[in-house]
Amino acid sequence: MINKKRVLIIGGSSFIGINLIQYFLECNFEVIVYGRIKPVIENERMKFISAEMSDFDIHSATLKKLEIHTAIYLVNTFAVNLKAFDYDKLFDINKVLIAKIFDVVERFIFFSSGGRVYQSSDAPHNENDTLLASCDYGQSKVELEKFVSEVANLKNKFYLIVRPSNPYGPYQSLEGSQGLIAVLIGRISSNDVVDIWGTGFEIRDYIYIGDFVKIFYKLYMLSSPKYNVYNVGSGHGTSTLQILDIVKNHLGYNKINVKFSPEHKIIRSNVLCNARIHDEIGRFDYTSLNAGIAEFIRWLNK
Repeated sequence: MINKKRVLIIGGSSFIGINLIQYFLECNFEVIVYGRIKPVIENERMKFISAEMSDFDIHSATLKKLEIHTAIYLVNTFAVNLKAFDYDKLFDINKVLIAKIFDVVERFIFFSSGGRVYQSSDAPHNENDTLLASCDYGQSKVELEKFVSEVANLKNKFYLIVRPSNPYGPYQSLEGSQGLIAVLIGRISSNDVVDIWGTGFEIRDYIYIGDFVKIFYKLYMLSSPKYNVYNVGSGHGTSTLQILDIVKNHLGYNKINVKFSPEHKIIRSNVLCNARIHDEIGRFDYTSLNAGIAEFIRWLNK
């Protein structure tokens, strides 16, 4: 009998993955994590399967016997800000794994990217907007979204596609190249040069990870969602320079060394419309950027 309180998370060592695992465990789920790196969580209801993407056949029979209801796919094999010279190979690896996962669960949830699949727009993006990725990472998400839909229809399985905006908060790396708020905290705290790509007036949609996880969980628990694709963002845009000011003030730095690189042409404005998700789960009281960044810094200081 399918256990609806048992979830399989593929690639759970990521920042989003760790927060999802924690929340699902708090909600009395049994969580099976499949990946190369074990999440920094110890819990008797979490089982970790140490394996490569190519090893799935070795574990598929065991996973099928567990009668798992849903798989959440968090794998990112494409670097966010780099050209993928082996794009076709990486894409095929994802396709093969996704198709196999569909065979061991009842429902498949694919995490796409609300920040990388849409083109620039002065109006918030809704889920029906034309997708136009400007980088290999975004293009891979667009094409994998299509593939997930095709496989689900072929295998007669349920699926959801989630497009997060720009989550930030606990467990996010301060030393990576992704996640503006985390990178700014890391650079400013270390007295390093703060590199700003573009003019600094570019607008993005940021959502505190605690809000994101709660919204996603509400969507996850719906028995019959109206749609297959959902944006999950705050619905509010903030410029890079505004973020910089908030981070600087919370860290107590008056002067920082900022280097602008306007030659990097990046999307001018990207905000997600959250009307569809609100229609499903009701209104949501979002954490303000000021409060969210303050909470992130408090968590780091612990």
